[in-house]
Amino acid sequence: MRVSELTIKQLAIIAEIRDALAAAGVRWWLFGGWGLDARIRRLTRDHHDIEFWVYHEDAEHTREALVGRSFTVRTTAHPEESQEFEKDGVRISSAFLYGEGAVQPACAGRWSDWRFPSNSFDCPPGRLGELEVPVMSVEGMLAMKEQFPSLRNGRPLRDKDVRDIKLLRKLLAAGSDAPTSL
Repeated sequence: MRVSELTIKQLAIIAEIRDALAAAGVRWWLFGGWGLDARIRRLTRDHHDIEFWVYHEDAEHTREALVGRSFTVRTTAHPEESQEFEKDGVRISSAFLYGEGAVQPACAGRWSDWRFPSNSFDCPPGRLGELEVPVMSVEGMLAMKEQFPSLRNGRPLRDKDVRDIKLLRKLLAAGSDAPTSL
């Protein structure tokens, strides 16, 4: 896969997020397309945004850490669910987990019916090239994708979601830490 300028920019931003949140003592986990790529340790496609989880109680620390690195705060219609940022034209979303240590329910607002396996946030880091990053577990990302159409605010799966589910199932069958040969 050819690595686009956008992908290079997003990788640099992920490194900035990692460093800023580590310095602030904020625990976080990539999910979505970048989470999948980090878990399987290879690029699957270009991504439109960067998504990661943080605990709601760390929202202010997250905002301060990223604003301190010249990220711009964007307005969000659902501040109980996430906070949105932008840097160099890249959209970034930090979705909120509620109830540290408890993942049932983990979300508020429109997504309070989402359920995650207990190991969703207790797994080894992933890799994006040389960049090691915290990432949601294979089981957690698979649960997110599979539940999405049946959530009260869900939508039908897109083609990329169907491909991701197939890849996540294959990865799960091979063992959570299986690298790039899928």
